[in-house]
Amino acid sequence: MTTQEKEQICSIAAMLFAPPDAMLVDDLEQESFHRLLAKCFLKWGRDSEMASPFIRGWDRDSFLGALQSEYERLFTDMDGVRISLVESTYKPWTLDKDCGMVFAASKGLVMGDWAAHLLDIYERLSLEIPEDFRSTPDHLVLELEFLSLLHQSAPKEWISTFVEDHLDWIPELKKEMDKAGSSPFYKNAVEFVQLFLEHETSDGKVNDHGKKRIC
Repeated sequence: MTTQEKEQICSIAAMLFAPPDAMLVDDLEQESFHRLLAKCFLKWGRDSEMASPFIRGWDRDSFLGALQSEYERLFTDMDGVRISLVESTYKPWTLDKDCGMVFAASKGLVMGDWAAHLLDIYERLSLEIPEDFRSTPDHLVLELEFLSLLHQSAPKEWISTFVEDHLDWIPELKKEMDKAGSSPFYKNAVEFVQLFLEHETSDGKVNDHGKKRIC
């Protein structure tokens, strides 16, 4: 798989987990999109038909409406499932053993060590965080977009380290989505991300939380 394809895959993955809009539907209609997804699933030992949920099967407005309703149910509705797409919530808030906060080792909180680390990286690279993500710099969409950026010019070691440090929580996200009975679209979206990460890390797996930190 070429570096350009890896960059494109990361951008596609970020797009799939952003709030769905008309632009998403436009991208999903592109033949090049379908070919790349089918190629990926086959390469990863899965049926190319796993790409089919990303191809709309009814009129444009109905397809977009269904995606928006499912996205709201899974990720944003206070009365829905409320699955988190933020890294910090899946890990202890801090690994600092000297932290005196009573919630230091708790999970489910935002702006933990992982978010602070990414804020530092973004600042050093002069990357601006979109307004919608200011309180969640470790949101999956931003992490995938950053990974796409890394594939443009960063050494492979940096890419592997970033995946190991900041995208090792995807299996937990997949479990949450399986429990929620997510639609085929989002079920295959998280499967797509997980398979890509498994095949693109240096050893095919990620480290335990906190064993390694990207500089």
